[in-house]
Amino acid sequence: MARLGVGLTYVRGLERLLEECGDRLDVIEVEPQTFWRSRPDGTVATDHEALRRLADLPGARLLHGVGNPVGGSVLPDAEHTALVGELAEQLAVPWVSEHLAFNRVGDAGGGGTGFRTGFMLPPRQTPAGVRRSVRSVRAMAEALPVPLAVELGTNYLRPRADELSDGAFAARVAEGADCGLLLDLHNVLANERNGRGSVDALLAELPLDRVLEVHLAGGFEHRGYWLDAHSGLPDEDLIRLAGRVLPRLPALRAVLFEVTASAAPGLEAGAVRELTDRLRELWPAAAVAAPAPLRRPDPAVPGAGPEEWEAALGGLAVGREPRTVLERELAADPAVGLLRELILEFRAGALAGTLVHTVRLLLLTLGEAGVRELIAEYARRRTPELFATEEAFAFAEHLRRCRPAVPLLPDVLELDLGLMLVRLDGEPRTVTVGTDPTVLLTELGAGRLPVDPPRGSYRLRLVDDRAEAGRPALSSS
Repeated sequence: MARLGVGLTYVRGLERLLEECGDRLDVIEVEPQTFWRSRPDGTVATDHEALRRLADLPGARLLHGVGNPVGGSVLPDAEHTALVGELAEQLAVPWVSEHLAFNRVGDAGGGGTGFRTGFMLPPRQTPAGVRRSVRSVRAMAEALPVPLAVELGTNYLRPRADELSDGAFAARVAEGADCGLLLDLHNVLANERNGRGSVDALLAELPLDRVLEVHLAGGFEHRGYWLDAHSGLPDEDLIRLAGRVLPRLPALRAVLFEVTASAAPGLEAGAVRELTDRLRELWPAAAVAAPAPLRRPDPAVPGAGPEEWEAALGGLAVGREPRTVLERELAADPAVGLLRELILEFRAGALAGTLVHTVRLLLLTLGEAGVRELIAEYARRRTPELFATEEAFAFAEHLRRCRPAVPLLPDVLELDLGLMLVRLDGEPRTVTVGTDPTVLLTELGAGRLPVDPPRGSYRLRLVDDRAEAGRPALSSS
């Protein structure tokens, strides 16, 4: 495979930077799940209009999965893998990457007791865990038209005596599945800062000749942990680490800077251009050979199996109380509280991005503390969904059932759901509300609580008119 170069991971909101820094970008990495739409009938489709907008962006393309990990006992979703394969062929990518983690427990989606965690969680790092991960990696790799690389994730849990080290686990999975590696240097630096072990010890155990891709990102400290938040530019410690590591990766083909959509507006084009220039200087055209990786022996005590581990950690992460010995042991780890907080914040963010007017009405009426408690109560009753739209439908059901004392809520919720459905399938819809929708949308859009809006019977025809920012056509009776 040819060397691709230095680039950015694409998120919506990054278009300005892509335009202003286009002459510095060799490759753009795409997260396929951000271009998928979950239809009301449960099927998933690709937003081809959004993909077409990528055609004018500079450089080559890569695909980086963010919702179908390959580190757990539950095999990756075959439908989602097929969609990634289609995109891989459409975008002519040389490889696809996915996370060595799990976000499903048991029979998620099959009507059984399984559930989604709403967050990438660390797999069971034992020989049995290696075998489960190898099986999952192979299942995805065999279904893709291009090679697969797996990413070493952030692990906020304390190291355990009954597990393989992070490096040994990743090495055994990569070699057992014969796949590539994505080395996220911010992940491994965060793990070092959070007490998982040194970066150098991890690198000594990895087969560095399998690393195809490197990621860098920014983070921040929270509750005594360094978070892999993708919140801005890499700090100088990470840049220095990259300078030491990049020349040791003989198979390296791409170096990507990752940032979230929420952080994109705060980035200056000049700073991003400077970063890409520095990365090119740190990554010489000819890399030196990597040292032979070391091996750490298996733990003496096998401990819990992968399925028990995933059920225990996944259940605790979504807020369930500990019942088993392993669950009580894990619950004593302060990282479990952090994971619960991150998952809840992620779910709240998904709702704020889909039910825009509804969440704004709730905030204006109940205040931030009241909304947090409302969402926390919903989260206690319902495990996370994969797509933000599915989360929105489930939260709407919760609001209809619990009926919080929020005037205008039924009408605003009906408007938001109608707009969301129109954007999902592109088909016009007609909804009926009992309050003047123009007043509702205008006032809430400006961050104000509507005061005595006109009442009546209003029929709206909602149209997905992207050229006019999705503004609904309106008629009333």
